[in-house]
Amino acid sequence: MKLAEKDADLFFELMRLLQVFVNQRLRLLPDITTVAAYQAAEPEDRMLLRNALWDNAQLINKYVQANPDDLNHENIDIVRGWLQFKRGDFFLERLLKKYAVFISDNNVYGVLGLYDSLNQMLPQHMLPVYLQAVLLPFKGVIVYDGLLSSYPVIIGGGMKKTFKDTYLKAKREGRIIVSFDPQTQERAAAKMKKPLKDWRPMVDDLVAEAKSLRAQPGSPPAWGASFSMVKASLAFTQAVLSAPDDIDKVWKQFERLYREMDKLEDALFRSF
Repeated sequence: MKLAEKDADLFFELMRLLQVFVNQRLRLLPDITTVAAYQAAEPEDRMLLRNALWDNAQLINKYVQANPDDLNHENIDIVRGWLQFKRGDFFLERLLKKYAVFISDNNVYGVLGLYDSLNQMLPQHMLPVYLQAVLLPFKGVIVYDGLLSSYPVIIGGGMKKTFKDTYLKAKREGRIIVSFDPQTQERAAAKMKKPLKDWRPMVDDLVAEAKSLRAQPGSPPAWGASFSMVKASLAFTQAVLSAPDDIDKVWKQFERLYREMDKLEDALFRSF
């Protein structure tokens, strides 16, 4: 879940050239006029230029138009693509072999590391983590700009479950964003989205078979109640499968199931 080393080299080369250009245009740090000077700068100075880039992203167009470093068409297209950047707060929900899962609102992103995989930087047991990041397109995938800043926030069990459900729903529906290129994303979504199995015929058969369930005279009280609960459970499942958007129908079957559960509880108490 990281770039090949040569791609990571290219990413940082282009990012440094762009940030040096931004510095020259904004005249923030007069001593940083070359990539070598940028690399020798203090971390806080590099952070200043990084933030200045995303605060003045329109300068990407200026760089592309001027092409002061005589980049080839492929590399210029990479830099131009960074105008699609996503800057903000994310929850890093899990680390997979293919990518790290970033969540912002209901959007789920698959993000690759640069030189290092994110699972080398963040142990799995620490997740989810609330962090600030800038996501960027790079050769058909999504990476971050080289810096992640985490917030000292403790995430409770309820929020963890919410993020897990958000990820699983996006995965089920093929909505995990793995590229900012529409065609690449469309192909990836088609591979992710798997049709749900149609359980309705099997459940319909079970409903038909369950109709024959009858408690015999003299059988324990729990028999009849448990058979009724089985029928109610199947009817509820049948409603969920056949008409999931019909809330009234689903709720009606749920209430029936709840009543049968109460009857079974009473029958069990009478049995002891």
